[in-house]
Amino acid sequence: MKNVSFQFKFSKVMAIKQSEKDRMLNEYNEAVSQFEEVGQRLYQCLKHKENFIDEYNEEMSIGVSVEKLKQSQNYMDYLEREIEVLQQKMNIARQTMRIKEVKLREKNIEVKKYEKMETKALIHYQNLQRESEAKQMDEVSIQQYLLKGIR
Repeated sequence: MKNVSFQFKFSKVMAIKQSEKDRMLNEYNEAVSQFEEVGQRLYQCLKHKENFIDEYNEEMSIGVSVEKLKQSQNYMDYLEREIEVLQQKMNIARQTMRIKEVKLREKNIEVKKYEKMETKALIHYQNLQRESEAKQMDEVSIQQYLLKGIR
C-alpha cells in the first residue's frame, strides 16, 4: 500500500480565505483605533468646554469687561463648532467600525466553514486508512493461515 499523507483539496482556497480574514482583522483594528482616537479628542474638547464654562462663570461673578465677554462668547462658539465636527467624525468612525466588524465576522464564518470541511475530510481519510490497514492485516492473516495449512 502507498503511504500517502493527507492533502486537503481546498487548502489553497482556505489559505486565501485566512489571508482575507487577517487583512479584514487589520482593517477592523484600524477602524477601532480611529474610533478611539476621535472619541478621545471629543472627550478632551468636551472637558475643555466644561472647564472653560466654570472659569467663565467665576469671572462673571467677579465682573468682566465687554471685550472679554465677546472673546469668551467667540471662544465658546468655536468650541461648539469643534464639538459638532468631532461628533460627526465620531459617528462616521463608529459606522466604519461596525461595517468592518460585520465584514470580519463574515470572513471568520468562511474560514470556519473551510476548517470544518478540512476536519471532516481528515476524519474520512483516517477512516479509509484504518479500513485499508485492516484489510491488509486480514489478507496477511489469510496468507499465513493458508501457508500453515499447506505445510
